[in-house]
Order: sequence, then C-alpha cells, then structure tokens
Amino acid sequence: MFFHPEFDFTAIERVAVVPFENLSNDQGMGKYTTRIFITELLAMEAFDVVEPGEVTGFLVSKGQVRAAELNTELIREMGRLLNVQGVVFGTVGESAQFRSGNLTSHVISLDVRMVSVETGATVWASTINTSGPGFFTRLFGLGEQTRGNAARKAVRKLIKTLFQ
Repeated sequence: MFFHPEFDFTAIERVAVVPFENLSNDQGMGKYTTRIFITELLAMEAFDVVEPGEVTGFLVSKGQVRAAELNTELIREMGRLLNVQGVVFGTVGESAQFRSGNLTSHVISLDVRMVSVETGATVWASTINTSGPGFFTRLFGLGEQTRGNAARKAVRKLIKTLFQ
C-alpha cells in the first residue's frame, strides 16, 4: 500500500474509475471487477463517482485503447471535462478457480491506484491477493467461495486501505 505523503485526500470529492485491465485468463473479469469497485466505493460514501459511460465516452473520444496508459495531459483533461479530482486505474492480475475435492474456490489478485488530476502523480496505490481454499475449507468442506464473492472480498480489502 502507498499513500503520497503530501497529498490532501479531503480535496477529492469526485473520482473517475477507468475500466480495469484484465491480465488474467478469466474473460470479462476486468469489467466485472470495475463494476464491483464502483459499487463498493459508492457504498463507502466518501466520493462521488462518475458514471462509467462518461468515462468510456471520454476514452473513446481520445482514441484510447489501453486506458491505463493515459498520459498526464489526458488525465488533466479528463479531470476538467468530467469534473473529477482523482482518476482510479486498476488491473486484475490473476483470477483463477481451484478445486479441492468437490469444493470450488477462487483466487484473485488486484492492483489499483489513484492519480491526482492536478499533479498527475499517483497518490494512493494498493495490491491485494485473495488466497485459495483455507485449511478448514479443505478439511471440513466448508466455506466455498464463488468468483463474485472472491472479487467482492478483494475489492473491499483494497478500498479499506484507502480509508485507513
């Protein structure tokens, strides 16, 4: 986890969440995790969040195929046009299903960061990995974890690091 030591997070009222990249083999996991992230961020009631369609519209208008590679100039322009103080980028590094007997569990790895539109600097970054089936799950067959539950759990852990 990283926090920019000189950044004032109270200056952030509204953020844009760029669709997460998916480096895993799990098709659609980037979009799915982005939606969960937005919902959980809204549930914390800390920031307003730009509607995903507005963010996508901005990216399309700029011809950005790989949104995570926006340069500082485009991040500042996004800030002005969408009236945001921060832009959130994320990557699903791993999303895999594991079987232990007749139980299924999922492992997810996420890397998320927030960039200040004023400076173009990363002001918060965090990485989280959920683990596979635990000892008691394997021993007693309890606590099966779906893909959705694993993603939600990982996102909640990530967002908690933002508000520590």
